Amino acid sequence: MIDDDDNDQDVEAVYSAVQGFSHALMGKMNSDPLVVAAVLASTALSIYKTTLPQKDFEAIVDAISDSRDSVKPMLDPSELDIVKTIH
Repeated sequence: MIDDDDNDQDVEAVYSAVQGFSHALMGKMNSDPLVVAAVLASTALSIYKTTLPQKDFEAIVDAISDSRDSVKPMLDPSELDIVKTIH
């Protein structure tokens, strides 16, 4: 069984890694932020579609849509706790 604290740490670690990767794509690789967002959104939806039953997939897509008013802007890279080296 996964402990809630372990799950929270996993979420925070993945969130930081994806934020760092996104910032690197937009900064160092000069990728269009809208392209990066589109690829991330498409990837997330594909993961949900692949791993969830159809009813749950529809529920999560609805929940994402319903949360549009609570979306926050991205943090500046200097505000992120990112592991600088990947081995």
